[in-house]
Amino acid sequence: MDQAALDIRSNLSAARMAEDVKALIACAPRHAGTENEHRAAAYVQQQFGAAGVKVRPERVEGIRAWKLNDCRVRLVEPVRQELTAIALLGSSSTPPAGTVAELVYVGRGTMADFAAADVAGRFVMRDPPRALMLDNASDQTAPQGPTEMMIQRGAAGFVEHSRLLGRILQMPLLSGPQGLPVPAVAVTYEDGQYLKELLREWYAVPRGFKRRDEHVPVKLNLQVDADSSPSYGLNVIGRIDGASRPDEIVCLVAHHDNANGPGACDNAAAVAVNLETARTLAKMPPPKRSIEFLSPTGEEYGEVGSAAYVREYVRPDPSRFVGTLVLDIIGNGDHLYYVTESVCLGKLVRNDPQLNAKLCRVCDRLGYVIEPTPLEYASDDGPFLLAGTPTSYLAKLISPSWPWLHTYMDDFEVVDLNGLTVVAEIAANTIWRIANE
Repeated sequence: MDQAALDIRSNLSAARMAEDVKALIACAPRHAGTENEHRAAAYVQQQFGAAGVKVRPERVEGIRAWKLNDCRVRLVEPVRQELTAIALLGSSSTPPAGTVAELVYVGRGTMADFAAADVAGRFVMRDPPRALMLDNASDQTAPQGPTEMMIQRGAAGFVEHSRLLGRILQMPLLSGPQGLPVPAVAVTYEDGQYLKELLREWYAVPRGFKRRDEHVPVKLNLQVDADSSPSYGLNVIGRIDGASRPDEIVCLVAHHDNANGPGACDNAAAVAVNLETARTLAKMPPPKRSIEFLSPTGEEYGEVGSAAYVREYVRPDPSRFVGTLVLDIIGNGDHLYYVTESVCLGKLVRNDPQLNAKLCRVCDRLGYVIEPTPLEYASDDGPFLLAGTPTSYLAKLISPSWPWLHTYMDDFEVVDLNGLTVVAEIAANTIWRIANE
């Protein structure tokens, strides 16, 4: 381990990062464009300033501030039953009495499944997106589904269900920053299976109902009460100027907005690592290249904050950006992973193999093990990759750790605080080495 690595290790503090996570959780839910998100951005700005790095906040226009007041989902045919539900981020409101429509199930939810379904005037339900697979449907308007295609074909709304047992409500992402024109809700895994039983898409006999006809319509009443108003998100950018090549930039990225619940692992923990990396590298001698620490808004709406940054700074001359490292869902998990490929707004993106190799070498020098994985949907790496700049994505919460993602359980208690120092050490060493190559 060289002197720079020793200096980085000696400056890292799990206790400081714990305080960062708590401060960001206190702003939850941090939906992009809301006062809570602005409070979180102000905290990030203050911490960058206290670290001694240059800092600039930038508005990202075209984001609606969304707040959920109430959500109810009822089966009305062939039986009457209340389901456990939550409205999805960006869902439209319904009339006070709700919206009633028949449910159509599109199976695994590939693009072929959606294309074959008659969705006009119906609520559309699919299986949850499959972890670590690249055939899950999405389009250019939504992070995790073919929302525009379904709305153009007349879908009355969307019903998602959790992939996890235990009456857990998860929030998939179907909305862009302008919100949805139709209601969208999520129900529990158990209620999702019950709906499939009624549709004869599951092996069990539905409780409370004995089928006598081949086709029995399943109808739901969705009631969503949500506020939505024009607003803006905030990107916060910290910067250490390079000494000899200031126009060349190395970038560390961690979004501060969240979709549902406290958002500790998604993504307050990564923001804490970004802040701690800035604090640590600010104490080092000036690097050759400039380093920017980006805390973008709107990742949960389809990476709109990082896309705005890329549009403003990267696309005019991508060659200036010599390496970008994205941190997301790193607060806990089974192993350390670098992402090899994923889907960003309907497009397959592949992370840079050379930058991933550098990340692996840093881990090896520090004595850590890191593994490759595909990921079903991109994070803020997507806009950078689409712009043609070398980008890696470091993650931990893969597969076995899904219970916390986009749920009320993603709280401070599930964060591996000492594990944050491992991620911060890897991030700081990777960024520092690229900045001084």
